This record gives sequence, C-alpha cells and structure tokens, in this order.
Amino acid sequence: MKILIGLVLGLLIGILIMYFYCCKNNVGALPTQDPPRGLISTTEAKALNDNWTDYRKHVNDSVAFGGVDNRSSWYSIEDIKSYLSIVEGENNNITGIRFYLGVDDSLGKGGKTTIFMVPTVPNPDYKPGENDPNNDDPLAKGLDRAGGGMPPGQGYPN
Repeated sequence: MKILIGLVLGLLIGILIMYFYCCKNNVGALPTQDPPRGLISTTEAKALNDNWTDYRKHVNDSVAFGGVDNRSSWYSIEDIKSYLSIVEGENNNITGIRFYLGVDDSLGKGGKTTIFMVPTVPNPDYKPGENDPNNDDPLAKGLDRAGGGMPPGQGYPN
C-alpha cells in the first residue's frame, strides 16, 4: 500500500511539474509570427480589383483569345512550398520572389494573361533611389502553369 501511495504521489508531482513547465514556457503553443509587409484587408483587395476592372479589363479583353482575358492565377500551397524549396536549394542568396504578368498564347492568337514568378537575388550595383535592390536570378527556374480563375473573367473574390 505504501508503494502505491508513493507511486500516485510521484505521478501527481510529475504532472504538476510538467503542467507548470509547459504553461510557463508556452510549450505546445503555436508560434507567433509578425504579419508580412503589405498584408491587405479584403476591402483593399476588392478596391484593387475594382480599379483593375475600371481601368484595364476592357483593354485586356479586347485583345485576349475568345474576348475574355484571365484575371487570376491559382497555385496550391504545396506547389509554392515546393518551388521555394527548389529555388532556395539551387541558390542560398534568394532574397524574394517577383511576379510578372505574361500571355500564354497556346490557346491561340491573343492568348490569356498568366502570372509567373521568378526568384530574386541581391543587386550588386544597388544604389538607393536609383535602382532595385533585387535582381531576377537569370539562372533560376520560374513557376507558371497555375490554374486560372473560373470563369476566366471573374474578378475578386472568385
């Protein structure tokens, strides 16, 4: 009986120690992370989308294959993580990712807008106020072939 009481008492003391250790050190809690620069609200995203509709849609649609241009590109989280892993593995000086608009003409004349991304590296000739601190990495692979929004002319939110 004395052994059983000792075991139970030892177990309770161990549980209390672990409880205070975990709570004090926040073990098991999700790490906090600062939001990225440029994080925008859905209201701001909608305003940007509406501006694009007002100032660009008619021009893009007038030259796009089928008369309606693509307005968005979708990449899976897995594809983006994999891409970042590949480019970081090929060059440990990657400073960021630059997005470009392009036209995929595989559908026919005029094509559809696509968004592709390429990694950037430090610009060795950077001069503040004169040029960009980041250059595209000319040897790195880009990422494209994302899924377009459906329907292609659908704006935000899709």
